[in-house]
Amino acid sequence: KSAQLNSVKNLISRAAPSRANVLITGESGSGKELVAKSIHEQSPRKDKPFVIVHCAALSESLLESELFGYEKGAFTGAENQHKGRFEVADGGTIFLDEIGEINQATQVKLLRVIQEKTFERVGSSETINVDVRIVAATNKDLEQMVKEGKFRNDLYYRLNVVPLRIPPLRNRKEDIEPLAMFFLNKFSSETKKKFDSFAEEALEALYNYSWPGNIRELKNCVESAVVMCTGDEIKIEDLPASVREKGEEKVISIP
Repeated sequence: KSAQLNSVKNLISRAAPSRANVLITGESGSGKELVAKSIHEQSPRKDKPFVIVHCAALSESLLESELFGYEKGAFTGAENQHKGRFEVADGGTIFLDEIGEINQATQVKLLRVIQEKTFERVGSSETINVDVRIVAATNKDLEQMVKEGKFRNDLYYRLNVVPLRIPPLRNRKEDIEPLAMFFLNKFSSETKKKFDSFAEEALEALYNYSWPGNIRELKNCVESAVVMCTGDEIKIEDLPASVREKGEEKVISIP
């Protein structure tokens, strides 16, 4: 419901039909992957692959081979030829999550893919051509990393053709209740429990909490409450202690 997120949705609908790369920024848990999927699903590439790469989850050596693939015998353990994520995503979209985690050597190879749309598998001299749209995401300040020499400025500008900033949940309080209800219905269905609503005190606690983990934390909170609840509505005592205690805090202003 928030004006901030409606603005983001508007940007998505305008950017999706193009071929331009998109850089999504925002705090962890704010929904960057969902935004990336929405861009793909609203684009002419929607019937082609949408490939996700969690860059922080892969070591430096493994990330290169996962992105670009490798030939049989390229290194110990490479028993068969392996297609990289760019090759798999040909014609579609590749989502590079936590792009700020990639090393300088991989940054150079990624820049070449963007500029020339070509790359070689690890252990091969054969050039592979691809047509892939890149959507990248980060919770880091890439501009500051560029100033510090940790991220290539030419790569940054190639990725940041269309910038999308996802506001944190604490800055769009009006989205808390509809999101909480969405998750309540989801987990009620999964657990075969029937819940009608949140009690007023529980909703107030959700509203007053700052949600440092954003939507991911809210989702986990509601799932926990569904497990703990024994009635037909979620009460404040069903919420996790961290949410319940912070949500119950009252601010006293002294004139």
